[in-house]
Amino acid sequence: MAPQCPLIQSFFQPSPAAPVPAVTNADENDDGFTTTEVKAFLYSTPHAWKPRVQYEITHIAALAPGPHCVCVLGRVVNFYDQPTSTSKLPYATKRCLNVLLRDDTGMIKVKLWYLKVDYQLRLGQLVSVWTPLISGADTSGSVSIKIQNAACTIDIFPERDNRCYFMVHADKDDGPLSGAPHGYGYDDDKQPSNLTTLKRFIEGGYDVPTAKVLVCVKSIGGRKKFATKKGSVLDVVNVIIFDETYDATLALCGRVATSAAYWKTSNTVLLLANPGFRSDKRSTLSITPNTSVEVDPFFDVESAAKADIRVKFTLAEIDE
Repeated sequence: MAPQCPLIQSFFQPSPAAPVPAVTNADENDDGFTTTEVKAFLYSTPHAWKPRVQYEITHIAALAPGPHCVCVLGRVVNFYDQPTSTSKLPYATKRCLNVLLRDDTGMIKVKLWYLKVDYQLRLGQLVSVWTPLISGADTSGSVSIKIQNAACTIDIFPERDNRCYFMVHADKDDGPLSGAPHGYGYDDDKQPSNLTTLKRFIEGGYDVPTAKVLVCVKSIGGRKKFATKKGSVLDVVNVIIFDETYDATLALCGRVATSAAYWKTSNTVLLLANPGFRSDKRSTLSITPNTSVEVDPFFDVESAAKADIRVKFTLAEIDE
């Protein structure tokens, strides 16, 4: 019997098995992109921003609704979180930070949308905002920013739109923007307008929307956690404030509570415009969306000293 020849197939090396593609969220959505590619786009590392067009440096009072590339420089006088989006899409907006800025001429609300960048703000900080569009006043919800004379709104999303940017001047501060705090005008007889004492404010002045109180920080409590009825947890810091007529508690809740860490007892001066008020065991002022807080305001001391309503604490009391 003739020997059998081996089959030709026996001379070939077996081909490796084809890898089975892993099932990803992108495959489930059948959009052609992997989860890694989507995250790389949405959560890319922030880089130095360079404007592609020329932006005009503009005072807040000169802003008008409409398309115009402007840059605004101002100080933070209030900021708070807006309720988060309920969308489950991976590219949906996660959070919005409402920031109230002021300069020499007026105030404006900035709606700062973000995904990954966590903006570390505090009251009194100097910031710059670049935007290609100015919107009208935000009248949504129960917040009436007309009290703050904010006729316009800046709505920006720097992580998704490279035409806008939000910069915090953490390492450089050029000092006060103006000779007097916003709205701290003087009447014909050189009396500060809308300024009241802490005692008068507690006794009924809180009903006046334009009321302002000039106080000094007496003591700063520790940071505590507070659970809201909606289940969220907020930071709370109680600050004791005073003038010559009275002392009270200023409750800082939420993001704004971090500002107290930069204040100094018997040194930091606060100008509170339209703060919230409640009277329980102790008179307590609070920061609402309509409140503005100016830290160590710079104003005309000579004119204020001649007014009937004067700053109600002395330098000797601050030294103590």
